[in-house]
Amino acid sequence: MNKLNLKKLFIFSFNLPLMVICFFSLNSFSQEVRQVKRTVIGNGTSIIRENIEQNKEFNFFRDWNKIAILKSGIGETVELFPVVFIVPEKKIELYGLQLDVEVKPQKAGIEVQNSGSIFNLVNKNFIKRSIFIDKADVLRLITGIQRDVVPEIKNIYKKKSKEYVFKSNELFFSFFIYEKKARITMHIIDYGPGGDSKDGEQIEFWTESKVDDIPEFLETLKALYSTMK
Repeated sequence: MNKLNLKKLFIFSFNLPLMVICFFSLNSFSQEVRQVKRTVIGNGTSIIRENIEQNKEFNFFRDWNKIAILKSGIGETVELFPVVFIVPEKKIELYGLQLDVEVKPQKAGIEVQNSGSIFNLVNKNFIKRSIFIDKADVLRLITGIQRDVVPEIKNIYKKKSKEYVFKSNELFFSFFIYEKKARITMHIIDYGPGGDSKDGEQIEFWTESKVDDIPEFLETLKALYSTMK
């Protein structure tokens, strides 16, 4: 065996224990993250969506003047902005948030399918889906993030983990700390590119690199909620 092969063998032998440690560390974190089942509450349909489906005529307002944004390290995004659903004849007026998530396809071989609207699609190689969060759930989310997430952002747990979970009809939100790592995860119901179907699958957004953006994200959510009647 020549000197070059011996050198490669030595380097591989030296790095193998480190590779094993990294694998099991990552796998352990992955397993910890998935211990809590990612489910929404109720039938997976918000009050806003129910009324959109049930009424033949209505007014639907979206406001992009201020948007709460959360990004991942690979460019995936979550955006939230206020919406108002009104049926004047029935005196129905509903307030909430629309959540748009833009992520890379999460299954091998899936063709990217979007609405094609230039107003709703930033990256054509990402899939984009939308859900609604009712006003009462927006307040719960704000309260939970303020109480259970922001104070924990810099905390370190030694041989322990902690997870805060928020559920609404169309959203699962998790803030998870394991040792020195913290992660924000969102699972949303997939209603398809047109928002008119539900195949039972969920779309996942998560970030570790942008967890420090949560306080700013919270303040924007508060500002959005203040516009709701």
